[in-house]
Amino acid sequence: MGLLVKHIQHHPGGRKSYRRQIPNELRKYTQRTQYRVTLGPAKGAEFHKRYADAHAECEKMLRIARAKQAGAFDPLTPELMDYLVRSLKAEDLELDNEVRWTPRSSERKREARENLRTNIQTDLEEAIGLRALGDIGAIMEQWAGSAEDHAELMGFTVDETAPEFIAYARAFHDAQIDVWRSILKRLDGEDVPTPPMPEQPSRWRESTSGARKNAVPIMATYDTYALASGMTVRVRNEWRTSMQRLVDQVGHDDATKLTADDLRVWRNALQQETVRGGGLRSPVTVRNKYIRPVKAMLEWAVQEGKLATNVADKVTVTVPRAITLRQKDFTAEEAKAILAATLQPPPVRMTEGHRLARRWIPWLCAYSGARVGEFAQLRAEDVKEAGGIWYCNITPDAGTVKTGEAREVPLHAHLIEQGFLDIVKARGTGPLFYDPGQQRVASEGNRHIDKIGERLGQWVRNGVGITDKAIKPNHAWRHTFKTLAADVGIGERVADAIQGHAPNTVGGTYGTVSLRAKAAAMALFPRFEVPGSGQ
Repeated sequence: MGLLVKHIQHHPGGRKSYRRQIPNELRKYTQRTQYRVTLGPAKGAEFHKRYADAHAECEKMLRIARAKQAGAFDPLTPELMDYLVRSLKAEDLELDNEVRWTPRSSERKREARENLRTNIQTDLEEAIGLRALGDIGAIMEQWAGSAEDHAELMGFTVDETAPEFIAYARAFHDAQIDVWRSILKRLDGEDVPTPPMPEQPSRWRESTSGARKNAVPIMATYDTYALASGMTVRVRNEWRTSMQRLVDQVGHDDATKLTADDLRVWRNALQQETVRGGGLRSPVTVRNKYIRPVKAMLEWAVQEGKLATNVADKVTVTVPRAITLRQKDFTAEEAKAILAATLQPPPVRMTEGHRLARRWIPWLCAYSGARVGEFAQLRAEDVKEAGGIWYCNITPDAGTVKTGEAREVPLHAHLIEQGFLDIVKARGTGPLFYDPGQQRVASEGNRHIDKIGERLGQWVRNGVGITDKAIKPNHAWRHTFKTLAADVGIGERVADAIQGHAPNTVGGTYGTVSLRAKAAAMALFPRFEVPGSGQ
């Protein structure tokens, strides 16, 4: 699989755009609701460079917006203002120098030079007039936006409402006058050298910049950590959302500024939020989905020498002891109710993939204890035969596998009797339970697979009527399989190998459980006695 390329919009004919929604709380600082840049066709290194440039520009815009939101402005000291106006002169005259020597015909060059002279003389006269009048209101109206943009280009976030900004805008206006005069002299044949780019002011280097130079961006560090750790796409995306929530909470994107108290405040805020369904977010979710990812990322940053300490080490989430009202596996009645419901005629307008998923995935899970997502991504070519044994090859090639390892899951005879192999043969190749042509956005993480699991879970709740909140409508098949396997004497190591569970001991990692051993165990596994299922 390639790297995840996010924020891509696909157009007919293969053209792509970078499109990213601006968070609601930042829109008043960016003056836009989304950031969008045309990237052209997705071919070659040029496309990747255009994508990288667009992504970097958007990240910069969001970083500045967050600084504005948090009031984290750079102080407009005389030294900083001097640096900004001198850098403006250096950049503008360097650009003029590049344009001046662009190859073109003498006639076109002469015409362009005269047009440039006319435009500059007009702008220069107007600017000198404003300075002579001392019309600071007009100067601010004309140059405030450009002055702020130039500061941002040079890596500074300045406050347009600060009293010092008026002096900066006036200095910016004067610097622009100097630039235009220099360009006119060049047009008259004088040798006006381009000044060197100034160094950042000492105060910036010694104080403000010292922190920024050694900053450890939270989001960029997380992205590097996620790729280095080899986590699944789904976990990577979920954890990234959590990291963004943290950045939004603290108002900056620098891990060196994080404190344990910041994380505790965030933890408490998360626990007080109402989630979908009306209740408060559970402490387990706060621990596993929010605090744990931050701890892991910061620990990796420490190991890589990016951070001195992991401030999340002592941040804990108290999880009350759960009251167990029932076991985690389905009762016999619940399992049969779900399997019986799969045999009922589906709604007329249900898509082919959804219809097949409802019909077969609960049975596949019941007879293997595998994860719903592992079967949701199953392809026809993953159903194979070896030595007279039909099996499903659950492989990362098809999508996400939690362990990252392929495994062979033998098909129970009852599945074959019901005609599952006929479904596979009719499909030929490709996914069994969704149409890849219906993906609106191509990405490393296949949302179709997630939706299959979500819809099956909703159907079990709302359609079949398994509403007990103490049980998970998809995951409970894993517990059910392990319980029934133990009932008929299937060894734990063999059951783990079928389900994709990691061994509990070091000894369990030695050797492998063969397909033949798993098939022999599957022959012992009891049938689900459901009317109409083919006994």
